[in-house]
Amino acid sequence: MGFIAVAPFRGRGSVARVFTVNGGERRIPLGRFALAALLAFAVLMSAACGGDSESAATDTAASQTAASPAAGESEPQTLSANNASEDELAAAFEAAGISNAAKWAHEVVEYRPYPADDTEFKKLRAELAKYNPGPGVVDAIVGQLHLP
Repeated sequence: MGFIAVAPFRGRGSVARVFTVNGGERRIPLGRFALAALLAFAVLMSAACGGDSESAATDTAASQTAASPAAGESEPQTLSANNASEDELAAAFEAAGISNAAKWAHEVVEYRPYPADDTEFKKLRAELAKYNPGPGVVDAIVGQLHLP
């Protein structure tokens, strides 16, 4: 444990002086100190924000599909999970950047019909999960769909 003081060091530019509890002193060039401080801050922030890369990816994909459009843009079009053709679904999935769009469109069509009261697409999510999709894929697919 200790405290930090930044002070000029004659002839060598600025350094960060780290004074330890037992009276020792360590000098670190300010550039390295700033880098270390930035790294420590990034680690703390990622831990405080959850730090789980899978849920972060899922949350990111979900927030991108749920985000409201910017001024001047039209509302994103979604397709009916029960009525859209496989080709329409594949085109929408591809436009949304979902890999293997044709495969996912086929799976959406295969497990029809979806109950009109299943607004969270629990049935579809369960069926798609069988194929071990990557993080955020199911959320991205569901984000392109609506019921009925």
